[in-house]
This record gives sequence, structure tokens and C-alpha cells, in this order.
Amino acid sequence: MSDELCVLPISEDTGDTGGTPSNGGGSGVTPTVEPGDTGVTTVADLLARAMEPEEVEAQQGQVVSLPEVEERPCFRVYDGWTGTDTGRSLRPGVWYHTMSAPKGDRDPVPVDTWICGPLHIEAQTIDDAANNFGRLLRFKNTAGRWRTWAMPMELLRGSGEELRGELLAMGLEISVRERATLGLYLQERPPKKKVRCALQVGWCGRVFVLPDAVIGPDAAGVIFQSGERGHEEHGQGGTLDGWRSEIAARAVGNPLFVLGLSAAFAGPMLARCNAEGGGLHFVGDSSTGKTTILEAAASVWGGANYRRSWRATANGMEGAAVMFNDCLLALDEISECDPHEVGNIVYSLGNGRGKQRAGRTGAARVVTRWQAFIISTGERTIATTMAEGGHRSKAGQSVRLLDIPTDRLHGCFDVLHDHASGAALSDAIKRAAVTHYGRPGRAFLERLTHDHRDFAERLERLKGLPDFNRQDFEGQDKRAAGRFALLALAGELATEYGLTGWPEGEAVKAAVIGFNAWRSLRGRGNDERRQILERVSGFIERHGDGRFSGADAAGESQVRDRAGWWRDGQDGRLYLFTSEGMRDALKGFDFNRALAELESCGALPKPGAGGKHAKSMRIGGRAPMKLYPINPHKLTGGENGA
Repeated sequence: MSDELCVLPISEDTGDTGGTPSNGGGSGVTPTVEPGDTGVTTVADLLARAMEPEEVEAQQGQVVSLPEVEERPCFRVYDGWTGTDTGRSLRPGVWYHTMSAPKGDRDPVPVDTWICGPLHIEAQTIDDAANNFGRLLRFKNTAGRWRTWAMPMELLRGSGEELRGELLAMGLEISVRERATLGLYLQERPPKKKVRCALQVGWCGRVFVLPDAVIGPDAAGVIFQSGERGHEEHGQGGTLDGWRSEIAARAVGNPLFVLGLSAAFAGPMLARCNAEGGGLHFVGDSSTGKTTILEAAASVWGGANYRRSWRATANGMEGAAVMFNDCLLALDEISECDPHEVGNIVYSLGNGRGKQRAGRTGAARVVTRWQAFIISTGERTIATTMAEGGHRSKAGQSVRLLDIPTDRLHGCFDVLHDHASGAALSDAIKRAAVTHYGRPGRAFLERLTHDHRDFAERLERLKGLPDFNRQDFEGQDKRAAGRFALLALAGELATEYGLTGWPEGEAVKAAVIGFNAWRSLRGRGNDERRQILERVSGFIERHGDGRFSGADAAGESQVRDRAGWWRDGQDGRLYLFTSEGMRDALKGFDFNRALAELESCGALPKPGAGGKHAKSMRIGGRAPMKLYPINPHKLTGGENGA
């Protein structure tokens, strides 16, 4: 005999797709919802109905009445093996009670068809914009364990293969012959109970949403909804005390390590401080401890699956960033990324917006958004990596991921904490990171979601510290200083919450050291100005003898692809660029802005009465022409201090 279905009658009073059989049934059947019960108590109340295997076993041997003819068709759910008044036993699951089609002079007969394992529809989910409807499902997998899933309704489109694939992967047993009926069961009637859903990890009002938990004062009314089952990044292991003693304690006296752990706590602070996204890029030789710091920082939020690789396209990295919204995005080894992709990835990660794409109709699709703090590692800087792909690093990219050199006393470390070497300390931290993980981030959120202080004001006070607010700082220096001030705030707050065990001020001190290290690697002043000066200086070094000739030489010199002339004077040799030569040297920069930067450092004279930087000069016996006189000595030692 085929397993045929028995489902709870659909009650017009409740709108639920389940109910008690006419004889009252037993606890193995979905309970009746009283008329008028249309609101959600809490998500926790709904999920508390999940039963452990031993409770299900207690339901064996119960007897229920199958639906009468007038009640069919209907669905019922049985959590355990259930006897019927006909003497037949029904296996656990969703059953569809219907009537057979009449054949000839034969009357229809009851048909009971098994659809899938026990699967309850607890509530409908909906976001704040009254979109993204779904179903809060509770089901038992083939291992005998109950689990829940907020299923997006869009997975039911078409034949529903995506939905069945996800349910099968999560362990729900589904009848091969009744696949279409499963979709009918899930859509038969929307539950009147409603739950607010969040589609991303991160802040949702006053609560913080993780794939398996919602943290905050209003957590009971929110659930995470996703069309995919795989959200193993935010796992937990070990203990918070173990993490504090075996990881955080070893950061004391090691400013780069403190900086990395502070960065791990900075993600949730971005929204609370109205700060922009961005991050740090630890640069140094292989086997110095860069990846160790990355893994330790990732252990704040999850285990080994939390860390990500740079080996991705710009589109793929968008998806990864969305997964770590308002958290830490940990990217290891930039050399694994295509150099042509690095620039686009850095911009998109810092901006927090994905690429604008068209839908099937040609209309613009919704742009993905995120906000995360990033830690990256590599043996080369962002600019060097981009140069390998033939691209120039722009100033906006350099201030989104700040290059931090890792040449300390013992690789990335200064203090070994009773270990024989930096490598031994690194190994001990790595072992601890795969044992104790995930708990510090949740403990931080437990405190932060109930902390109503004005952190934006507190961040401004940190930005006002002398180390972050010197008078000679320009725009990019100030942006970077704000990033390090945010790290100081996050690290000090984690210490205040009792998570790190660091002395007060440890995170601030590490942030100052990190900021100074960034400035020492980058140089002083505006980054784009420095790039312009370096570009023109490099052009002269490469082409000074080939594309220039003496302006006062007797006779006409044959120069291929001429960029200008040179002329010696009291202040040394000047290079007189033609308009085409000047634009060639400044290729990739805004021409007028680049001329202004050359003027500001004294390499180019101030503009004349007409506001033009080009000067009228006579070369040999030619008529006067407009040329740009460049003093190469000012390009390397001028007022910019580069």
C-alpha cells in the first residue's frame, strides 16, 4: 500500500494550515489555534514548540480519526507514528486527505497520501517594507532532530526545485511522487500569525541579527530569513574565558595584534557612530604572523569557516560582504586575487554598495548594500598589487584599505608572552582560535544592544586627541585618523565590557601606533599629490634623453614622439613640456587639478594673467609656443615633503 496523505483541516477561523482532527487527536498532531488568535506572541514562543526525539517517541500508539468526506481535501501533520480508527498506522509527516476521482459507476473513495516528513507552518514572515514574504517552518529531519527555517516564498516560483533542494539538504524527507503537493501545502492558506524578518546579518532596528540568533531588547519579534541553508560562518566553540586568556591576553604589548582584535569589534560600531566602512591591510613578508592576527580577529565572530580569501571576482566579493554586514570581513592573501579586480573590489567594499544591475525586464534591480570593517593581509600593498594589473591606485582606494607594515620585533609581535619565538606564539594563538571562537562577538552585542550612549560623540572626542588631530594633517590623513579612532573606540569598549582583559588605554595606544605606521609607509601629505609628482618625475627619468632635446641647441634635433625641450638656467635644468607631452605625463589624472598640484609644490610657475599655466616661449628660430616649464628638483623635495 502506498503512503498517502493526511493533513490537518484548514480552519476558516484561524487561517492556519493545520488543526486538530475531529476527535481531538493527540499531541502528535498540530494543535488547534483558537479563533481570534491572529497575532504573534514571540518567535521564541513559536519555536519552543519544537520537540525532542524522546518526546516524539511518547506519542507512539495514539489513535486518531481520519477526516470525514465533507472535510476533504485537507492537510494534517503527525509528528510520530499514529494509529487511525480504521486500524491503519500513519508514518510521521504531512498527509493529504482527499477523495479519488469517480470511475464509471464507482463512488469516490478516501485517499490518504504522504507528502513529506513532519513539517509545520508556524507563521508568515514579512519585512518592514511589507515585502519579502515567507513562511516560518519547523520540521524534523531524517536524523530525528527538529529545526526551523524562515523560507522565502519566492523559492516556490516555477516548479519549486530550489525549495525542495534546500529542504532536502537540511534533512527533510520528501515524497518523489508528490513534489507538487508540497508547494500546495505551503501555499494553501497564509497563517495569520506574523513575524518580522531580516534578510541580512546585522542591525535591524535596535536588535542585531545573526543567522542563528537575534540579540537585543526586541529580539523576540525578529527572525533571520534566507533562501540558503549555508550560514555556518557565525559558529561558536569553547568559552569566552578561554578566548580572553588564550587570545586577547596575548595581545597586550603587541599593538598590531590589539589593532586586529579591535577591528573585529568595530563592525557593529560603524552604524552606531555613523562612520564609513573600510579597513586595514596588513603588509609584510611571509610567515610573520599576519594570517595569525587575521584568524584571531575572525575568532571573535566564528570558527575556521569565517575567514575568506581574496581569491574572488568583484561580484563574488559583493556576496561575501553582504554575509558579513555590520561585522568583520576577514580577507587573507591579496596575491590570490586577480590584480585587475583589486581596485574595483576595494572601492565596492569601502562604499558598501554593489554594482547596479538590470532585471529581466531591463529595469534596475535593487542594489545590494552592506557595511563592514575589513581586515586584509598580503605581502604587497594595494597599490603594488594594482600596478601588476596595469592600474594606478587612486587616493580613494588607498584610504579605504589602509596599508599597515608588520615589521615589528618578532614578525608582527613585540612581546612573546613566555614563548620561545614569534612563530611559537603564532602557533599558540592559532590553536586557541580554532578552540575558542564566536562567543566574544555575541557577548559584545549583548552589551552593545542595551547600551544607549551616544557613541558618535565619543568617537569625535577620540578624533580630537593630539595624535589624531595635528594641524598639518590634510583630508586623507584626517580620514585615516578617524578610522584608527574608531578602532580605539571599539577596543576600549570591548575592554569596558570585560571581554578583553586589557588595561585601559591599550586599544588607544595601539591605534596611535597603527596610524603612525600607516603614515610612515605612505609618506606625508596628500596621496594623490604625491602620485602626481612621482608620475611626472618618473616620466622625466624615463624620457628625459629620448623625448626631449636642448631648447637652445644649434639646428633642429630629430626627436621621435617629442614631449618637449630642456633648458639650463641658474636654478638648474627645466623641462619645457608641450601640451601633448604634459597630458601624456599626467595620464590618468584630472589635467587641471594635476597642474594645480604641480604649482602648489613649486614645480610649475603660477599661472599668468589669463589663468593659464602654459608660458609663451621661443625655441630656436621658431615662433613662440605655449609650454609648461617643470622644475624636476621640486618634484622630489618640494613643499609636499614627499
